[in-house]
Amino acid sequence: MAPQTVAPHRQTVPPLVAPPRALQSTREEIRFRALTHMLAAVAATPAQSRPFPHVFIEGLFPADLYEEMLAWLPEPELYEAFSYEKHATDGQSNRGCFKMTRESLSRLPERGRWLWQGVRDALGSPEFKSAVFDRLSEGLAYRFGVSREEAACTPGYALPELFRETTGYRIKPHPDTRRKLVTMQIALAQNDRQQQVGTEFYSRSLNPMAMLREPRGFDVVKRMPFLPNVAYAFVVINTLRLRSWHGRTTLEGPCGVRNTILNIWYARAEDGNPELMG
Repeated sequence: MAPQTVAPHRQTVPPLVAPPRALQSTREEIRFRALTHMLAAVAATPAQSRPFPHVFIEGLFPADLYEEMLAWLPEPELYEAFSYEKHATDGQSNRGCFKMTRESLSRLPERGRWLWQGVRDALGSPEFKSAVFDRLSEGLAYRFGVSREEAACTPGYALPELFRETTGYRIKPHPDTRRKLVTMQIALAQNDRQQQVGTEFYSRSLNPMAMLREPRGFDVVKRMPFLPNVAYAFVVINTLRLRSWHGRTTLEGPCGVRNTILNIWYARAEDGNPELMG
């Protein structure tokens, strides 16, 4: 399969400007504080190539803001049932999604609403997209068959959403749809006790024994540590030579709730969050 092509595009990213003092502790101040820290965290993170182009970022958010995010997670009943695969425990969905839209956020208490609006705005900002795409430019260049400079300027439209997953959840190896350019997942762990429940990166296995275990036909090359305030992001690649295989073997036993933010950049504006495109 030939690499996909994309027309060169340079996105103008405005400089960060601190909000007026009158807006401290509001949505705009939260966005600024979060984004300033996020850009530095991404800049300090080297890209990795095995098994496919990705980054693993530690300390993505300011520590005090991260603690507040954990404290203001939406109540479980505000999440909508969501699953690529129909797995459930006791008749209940074991994967829920909280959409970061104005309608959903309006259901939160005022402080929680400001907090998640500010975090959402930082995740969906052109500055953050530019920083992540620059770090992953080698993988984007491979996918689109262009230079790294052109690849870093590929248009992308963010869709950040909150997810919660519980015992029994799994998702089989998949490379992600080509509608997606970059997939990022941010762990919202309370401590290091859930380290083993992170997303897994795979490669195809030639060992016949691999068909007798989960995930069938694949080897686990890496498991992203599910630790407080860490994130990974990878370029979505689906060619004959290379695919961004990832997934999660079944969460078993008392694994607790796996709270995350999925922040996905799509190729088309209609797939992103329209409230982030103003």
